[in-house]
Amino acid sequence: MARGKVFGYLEGDGGGKSQRLSRDIAKHEAWVEAILPASADTASSDDGDINRRPLVIFISIIGVITAVLVIRLFLLQVVSGGHNLALANGNRIRERVERAPRGVIYDRNNAVLAQNQASFDVTVIPQQLPKKPTDRQNLYDHVATLTGVPAATIATASEITCKTDKSPSCLASPIPQLVYPGLARDQALVFDQNSASLPGFYLDVNPIRQYTDNNLLSVFLGYTGRVNSDEAASDPTYGPTDLIGKLGIEKQYESVLRGTNGGEQTEVDATGKPIRVLASRNPVAGNSVVLSVDSGLEQHLSDAIAKQMAASGAQRAAGVAINPKTGEVLAAVSLPGYDNNEFSKGISQSHYQGLLANPGQPLFNKVASGAYASGSIIKPFGAAAALQEGVISSATTVDDTGKIVIPNKYDPAHPSIYLGWERTTGLGQVNVVSAIARSSDIFFYEVMGGFTSFTHYLGVDKLTQYYKLFGLGTRTGIDLPSEAAGRVPTPDWKKAFSGQAWYTGDTYNIAVGQGDLLVSPLQMVTAVAAIANGGTLYKPHFVTKIVDPSGKLVQQVAPEITRQGFISPANLSLVRQGMFMAVNDANGTACCRIKAEVPVQVAAKTGTAETVVHDAGTSEALQSKPNAWFEAFAPYNDPKIAIVVLIEHSGEGAEYAAPAVREALTWYFTAGAGAK
Repeated sequence: MARGKVFGYLEGDGGGKSQRLSRDIAKHEAWVEAILPASADTASSDDGDINRRPLVIFISIIGVITAVLVIRLFLLQVVSGGHNLALANGNRIRERVERAPRGVIYDRNNAVLAQNQASFDVTVIPQQLPKKPTDRQNLYDHVATLTGVPAATIATASEITCKTDKSPSCLASPIPQLVYPGLARDQALVFDQNSASLPGFYLDVNPIRQYTDNNLLSVFLGYTGRVNSDEAASDPTYGPTDLIGKLGIEKQYESVLRGTNGGEQTEVDATGKPIRVLASRNPVAGNSVVLSVDSGLEQHLSDAIAKQMAASGAQRAAGVAINPKTGEVLAAVSLPGYDNNEFSKGISQSHYQGLLANPGQPLFNKVASGAYASGSIIKPFGAAAALQEGVISSATTVDDTGKIVIPNKYDPAHPSIYLGWERTTGLGQVNVVSAIARSSDIFFYEVMGGFTSFTHYLGVDKLTQYYKLFGLGTRTGIDLPSEAAGRVPTPDWKKAFSGQAWYTGDTYNIAVGQGDLLVSPLQMVTAVAAIANGGTLYKPHFVTKIVDPSGKLVQQVAPEITRQGFISPANLSLVRQGMFMAVNDANGTACCRIKAEVPVQVAAKTGTAETVVHDAGTSEALQSKPNAWFEAFAPYNDPKIAIVVLIEHSGEGAEYAAPAVREALTWYFTAGAGAK
């Protein structure tokens, strides 16, 4: 029975225990199948091949993810590696720039004309600013409290890199930006004491220019200012907070004066605390330049010209003196001047606009950049040309009747009339010496352009050729930027410019310094110096020496000859006699106060150039006072100085320009270097 019960239990119909046992057996069989070899599994399977689609999808996803990671890694390490390294270094490395002192500018007697003084500038490195806008604003407010600079101004300067770059990384620049220049010393000390709580902001000690020339040489010395985008692009060694020469000697000799900045790289931790110094470099001061300018002569020439400006009501004037044996500039005056210290400290827009609007044009270098009708100071050069070409000799004479009448073949009733300055009676018979001394227009009309009684004349081609040999119509090459070339008009130039032919009257005009002829005072003084020294045209220059910070000579600037030997000494001697008689003969146009007051013999020539100005509102041509000119050299037999003065819209050259030259020469040869 027992056996039957067991059997009955195993084979019973639908018993609960029987059902549980069947499930256990099924589970066991499934587990056994799971561990069978693949061949056994395949052999026993009735379902066909396994569906591989999920596996392919899975592998594809893994492949895409891997490719994305590889591309991203390539972009980060290769394409943007330099940028990311800069960001990492910016967070880890702090750089401090130590500015190099700029070289000093001295006059010929080693008097300081331009030196350095400390300026405290607030700068910012955008990369080191807080990332959250609210945190940055709190920082700007803090800086504003310490400096007195409006927070809005600080924010604008700090986020200047975001003006063109609107991406989230626009504040990633590691390049310092100027926030505020010229912080007061007391505020600078307070700022420096709180610098640890001002991430990204720094106090930059920058040497700025201090000019001590009493504004006498402002347009020649120029000034320094912040580097602009164009300057930084042309020379990447400049940063946006650096200073650079903008005009004059400061610009011309920028590479000499500049020096090399020093600085220090420091590694910091996450809190900004310094860990170690990675690198350091001492600044190297710029070299200094020594000018040929005599400050005493500069002051007296400036005062003498200003006096005549006041007497005539003129608003603009220029004067320049050089050594005729070297081309060294002894004095240069462009009036009115301006205070170049205003530029070095950071001039306001309103002040700058005021200088631009000033009718005296204080920012304009009238000596080197101006171009004017010369008047009669041009006559000695035409005389030299005519003598050299054999058109005239010392015995040649012309009857100066006060006018020349040239028939008009197209309209006989209206002939062309050219008047001399003495148009009533004329000057009578004159030769080349007396024509220069008495400034005979008629002599130069006939000799240069011809007339019925003077058929063998020089002509426009030869006249303009010699003007150019004396350096007119081209830049002298002086060591200053923005020099004007002037203009020597020719028939070809006139045809191209106006479409008109060249007439005899055009030759007459340029023979006496009128018409389309334009010269600068600098060109005229170099030309006069060539007459004074016997026929050598020198390149004028301001700088005579370059010295290192200790005063050791680096370079001596030697005189440079532009041209010589184009006029014979004998012919130049006749021209010099004419200029000597202008001062020493009773009929000379420059007699007689120069002879009485200057303690050495002087040779000179007066000039009065007719001018026309235009009404600012209607552009109508209005007759104006003429420009007064005067040129001279002295001593006559051994010249040490050649000088030219121009006073715009003042009157006669003998009345206004000559007294300025007379006073300057009197001082120079009594109390100045000429007396030694």
